[in-house]
Amino acid sequence: MKKLTLLTLLAIVVFLGSCGNGKRKKNAKDIISSETNLPTNLADLAMTGGLYKEVKGDNISLKLEILPFNKDKLPKVMQKYEGKLLNGAHWRDKNGEQWLILTETGEIEEKKGKTDTSGHMVEPPSTRAEAHAYFWVKKHDSYVAYRKDQWVEKCGPLDVFASFHKNGFTITDLDKNGLAEITLTYVHYCRSDVSPYDLTLRLIEREKLYEMHGTAELKMGVDKDAFVIKATRKDGNFTKAPAAFKTHIDQIWEKVKVEKL
Repeated sequence: MKKLTLLTLLAIVVFLGSCGNGKRKKNAKDIISSETNLPTNLADLAMTGGLYKEVKGDNISLKLEILPFNKDKLPKVMQKYEGKLLNGAHWRDKNGEQWLILTETGEIEEKKGKTDTSGHMVEPPSTRAEAHAYFWVKKHDSYVAYRKDQWVEKCGPLDVFASFHKNGFTITDLDKNGLAEITLTYVHYCRSDVSPYDLTLRLIEREKLYEMHGTAELKMGVDKDAFVIKATRKDGNFTKAPAAFKTHIDQIWEKVKVEKL
């Protein structure tokens, strides 16, 4: 009887312990779906549509219509962003009236470096730089954020940078389906020497995202025999993209692939 009682008590303790305080632990799926718990590098996450939510907007247009963008007259809710506003776009398509806001943070110090009593560095500092793209749509006289894209470049005691290439930013409707495609080109690096910057090109259409990576061409000197570091590229899932998207991204690549010192 004593053994039975002890076993019963033990079972109750285990059950209560497993219940905890009634709050379910977050798993990987929860974190991906939560806009308040975004991972540092969003390249893979964006592919799953984790930062995208379907919102049908107002003021629809059956064909893509580019509207004036004035960064000084943004709706108040859109003025809450990280970093400095660089550029943006305003358009209408089958999903309604939309805005895109591009920002950069510059260098952010995450952790200060440590030195010993003689002044030698014993623990290097940690820094990062971020570039953000915020997508908004108008709905019932309000504005809803339906997507966020970003690049976060983490670094140590070196030069760090993340921003957008102005020649690699377009709003198009290449497949003529009445939905805008947004092309973004991230320029980013963590470097201390004369080496080319990194490029990440993304083409976004609603929940779809195509991405490629590369490094820029870098020419050292102006003479004909100047040393040149050639550009490199990996096409990523653009190999599976529609032909019109492939042609477009090749054209964008030619515009951004050379770093000018």
